Amino acid sequence: MKCENLQLNLSVYLDDILTGEERATLDEHLARCPLCRQKLADFQILRRDLHILPRPELSNNLMMAVRNSVAWEVKSKQPSVFTEDFRRWLQMRLMPYSVGVATALFLGFTLLWTLLSAANNPPEFELAKVEPMSKTTVMLTNTNSELPSNEFELSAADFAAARILVSGDSPSVNPNGALIALTKSIVRGKMEDDEVVVVADVFGDGLAQIAEVVEPSKDRNAVSELEKALNTNSDYAPPFVTANLDQRSNIVRVVLRIQRVNVDTHLKN
Repeated sequence: MKCENLQLNLSVYLDDILTGEERATLDEHLARCPLCRQKLADFQILRRDLHILPRPELSNNLMMAVRNSVAWEVKSKQPSVFTEDFRRWLQMRLMPYSVGVATALFLGFTLLWTLLSAANNPPEFELAKVEPMSKTTVMLTNTNSELPSNEFELSAADFAAARILVSGDSPSVNPNGALIALTKSIVRGKMEDDEVVVVADVFGDGLAQIAEVVEPSKDRNAVSELEKALNTNSDYAPPFVTANLDQRSNIVRVVLRIQRVNVDTHLKN
């Protein structure tokens, strides 16, 4: 057997704690290994020197402090009402399950309360709290130029206030801006089954810039006219309301889709 495998037994050889088999194996190895015999001799010398050293004496104050601490611990320790098995079951089974059930109930009641609150507060009620809707008007675009116009005045501030709940992610179109004017000219033309879909970045001043053309129109000039209306047309107001009216960030990316839709506004009796 190698010396490395016997180092642990060699250090306790003199303490008489080895089994008979371990001691016989170590004696056989010591008879053949001078290095281990020398190391065992060093252990014997160290053991003898430790026995010669005087034992430190504890002071009376230290002895009294230790005795008082032990007496206080013994006195303060009360006998447990529950058995060890019951305490183990309480810690390992009941407490984790109780915490899990309580957390699940709390989350369930919170979700139910949120759903009921949303059902009892419709979006119209939230809009009414932001701005009274009695003066808000709706603008209808008349695609037939031969019929009387059915357009009502609607300011950018009123329209932005009506959309305040969603305007942070969806910028409000300026009712008097260049985009509305361009839309009217497009839908009044020969745009029957055609549409224009673009991705644009809306800036804080209300102007916008086309980032990508998703679906161009059959009319080759439609995209260029749309880009001019979004960014460079100075004859009209900006196509979108400013960021402070919408309470949004200075740059928001949107998808614009312009398509002609025929709506029958005549009420049936």
